[in-house]
Amino acid sequence: MGAYVLVAPRLRLARLWAAEEVALAADELKGVLLPYPRDLEAPVRRFVRGASSWEELVAEVRRLGLPYTDVWSWTEEPVLRRLKSLWAGGFHLAVECYGPPLADEARATEELLRLLLRTRVTGKVDLSAWAKLVGGQPPVKEGYATLSLRAASGARVVEWRYPMPPSDALGPENLSEESVRRYVDYIFDFLMRARNPDEAYLMWLSRHHGELAAELAELAKALGVVKETQAASRET
Repeated sequence: MGAYVLVAPRLRLARLWAAEEVALAADELKGVLLPYPRDLEAPVRRFVRGASSWEELVAEVRRLGLPYTDVWSWTEEPVLRRLKSLWAGGFHLAVECYGPPLADEARATEELLRLLLRTRVTGKVDLSAWAKLVGGQPPVKEGYATLSLRAASGARVVEWRYPMPPSDALGPENLSEESVRRYVDYIFDFLMRARNPDEAYLMWLSRHHGELAAELAELAKALGVVKETQAASRET
C-alpha cells in the first residue's frame, strides 16, 4: 500500500477517527508511526502488546517526565487502545515513535510557554523564535501509517474532515505574525478556559464554523467526549 499519512489534530475525537482508519487498513499495514517522544516507544509497545495496563502506561509516561501527561493521555487513549485491541485480534502492527526525545520536548515546552506569554503581553511576535518550534513534514515508511498534524510528500494522505484548530494548524508553510496570534489567542481564549482540548475546539468551532460545530458536538456527546449538551455553543 506504500506509505500512508493520517492528518489529524491533537484531539480525542480526531484520535478516535484515526484509530478506525488504522483498523480499516490493518490487514495491509506493517505498523504505525506515532508523533510521541521516542522515549515513550518502549512503554507504548508494552501497552499495545498487552503487557501493561493503561494506568501503568500513564504512570510510566509521567515518571519519564512528559510535561503534559494528562493532556497526552486524554488525547491519545483512543488510538492506543485500538492498537491494543488490534494486536489482541492478531494484527501485530509494529509501533514506532518519531517525536523528539523527552529532554528536547521539555525544553520546547518551556520555550513555547515563554513565547506565548511574551506575545500575549506585548503583542510582539518573534517569528525566528517561533520557527524553531514549528515542525516540518512527518516521516513516512513503506507499509506504515504515520499519524501527523500535516501531510507528507510521497505518501497517501487521508485528512480529518473538520478545520484544524489554530494550535495544530501552525506550520512552516503558513508561519506569519497573523497565524502566530491566532495560535496564541486560541490557547488563552479557548484552551485555557476549557476542561480538555476537545471542549476548547468545540467552543472555537462554534464561534467560527457554527454548522460544523453543531454536527461535531452531537458526535462528541454520543461518544462521551463531552458531557454538556451546550458544549459547542458555550460562551467564551
